[in-house]
Amino acid sequence: MKEKEYIIKEFEDLLNLLREKPEYLEKLRVLILTKELLELPIKFEEFRDEVNRRFDEIDKRFDESDRRLEALEKGQEEIKERQERMEEILRRHEISIQELKGWQLEHKVRVNICAYLGSYIGIRKCKIKEKSELFDELDEYVEKGIISQEEENDVGELDLIISGILKGTKEEIYIAIEVSYKIGDHDIERVIRRKEILERVYKKEVIPIIIGKEISKKLKAKLEKLNVKIVLIKDWLLFNGAKF
Repeated sequence: MKEKEYIIKEFEDLLNLLREKPEYLEKLRVLILTKELLELPIKFEEFRDEVNRRFDEIDKRFDESDRRLEALEKGQEEIKERQERMEEILRRHEISIQELKGWQLEHKVRVNICAYLGSYIGIRKCKIKEKSELFDELDEYVEKGIISQEEENDVGELDLIISGILKGTKEEIYIAIEVSYKIGDHDIERVIRRKEILERVYKKEVIPIIIGKEISKKLKAKLEKLNVKIVLIKDWLLFNGAKF
């Protein structure tokens, strides 16, 4: 069969030919376009693939950075938790040590207090009131309505209550004593509050004394204004030969 002949007189004839013969269109394109232009779609596809690959690498790096940051934050939280636990342990140990020092100081004061009061204040027949004896006395005053149950319990927390006879006047006196290794505002408030309760009970002036090893200059001045006696126990202070 004889191949169809195409007569091209106008541009429209050329277009019709290219529609019927697509292979002619490719040949025409090769003639018209440069090699670079022909390869442009392929290169663009390659470029797009390369861009996508690099973006994928960047995403992976960001993911890795996020994981490292999360690990770092977790590590910091663990360090903070350990530090807080350590601080709590140290705080408990410090409290325990302070309590131990306080108990030790209170024991030494209890053993030597009458010797000190006799030598430096002139108290005779010095007697430390035992807690059982004290509460028996205070119960009567609670029943009479002179002090409340809360006040009785408060006075019962005093470290020492001393009774005795003042050498010069032969007058019976009472002394309320707080013992604290490091003297603070709370010790001052307690000894004043409790001595005022005892004054209602005994109807006599009660001498407040705070005994300790450490006190700030500010608190020392405050005690002087409040007329509260303070005894600082130094490492080499002797009470009638007894080392405190």
